[in-house]
Amino acid sequence: MLLYFIKTILLFSKSDVVPILAPSLAVAMVLAGPTDFTAFLMGFFWLELHLLTFEIKNQITGLEEDRLSKPHRPIVAGRISTAGAQLLYLCVGALAFAFSMYRGVAACSILYLVAIYCYNEGGMSRNWFLKSFLGSIGYVCYCWGTTVIFDHGNTLSRISITAIATSGLLHTTTGHAQDFRDRPGDAAIGRRTLPLLLPPRLARWSLALLMSTWSAVLIRLWAPPSPVSLILALLGLTSAAKFILNHSVESDRNSYLWYNMWLITAHLLPVFARITWWRIVGPTSFLL
Repeated sequence: MLLYFIKTILLFSKSDVVPILAPSLAVAMVLAGPTDFTAFLMGFFWLELHLLTFEIKNQITGLEEDRLSKPHRPIVAGRISTAGAQLLYLCVGALAFAFSMYRGVAACSILYLVAIYCYNEGGMSRNWFLKSFLGSIGYVCYCWGTTVIFDHGNTLSRISITAIATSGLLHTTTGHAQDFRDRPGDAAIGRRTLPLLLPPRLARWSLALLMSTWSAVLIRLWAPPSPVSLILALLGLTSAAKFILNHSVESDRNSYLWYNMWLITAHLLPVFARITWWRIVGPTSFLL
């Protein structure tokens, strides 16, 4: 029964390891600087609790979509009942908030839980802009809370605030990349995402333009070495080209993986600003 429960928990957040967990941890490790193993475990646990809180509620409200496009998820697969999932959601959400109180990031959790309510119970995820905007709030909270915990409770530095705000804007403007693979499910429940609202070529070319623009902006902002800039540009161009050239759902899943590699690389770039400060100011630069 214990192994069954653990597998059920893992299945709730399985699809978010690459698009959410990896970029958030990358940002936090870059912004907090060197941390110890205990702080890393605490930050990881905090992040996973909050991610799981969202995923459980999102899957409770998105049963019809999951039956079509994500039948492996626990509720539609019959591993847990809707009532059981609702009880699990309340318990995990309460634990996440209690842990935030303990680690001094309660404000972050309050913002996050309000965003979850608006996204799911409030039905705002059915609107393409609100879906991306609320999703970006989630990313901001993931990076905010995890960074503070990795940094042993210190307040966010100026570089950290800039990086996290930039991450929020990045997700607001390009986060709909995930919606191309979810078109059948979104259409079934009446969700109005950009890939469904816009003509296919316009939706895909506009995403490519946004990714290219962001690559240039991030390179300008964080000034990484030329090889890193080239890697970011190539990952963005590869993902954009794949989105444009093949419109099948299966291809969109592969294109989204390339998008996430580009996204993770983009989230690592602030490390070069930290290195520059370290060289100029010394160890006190991590307080700036």
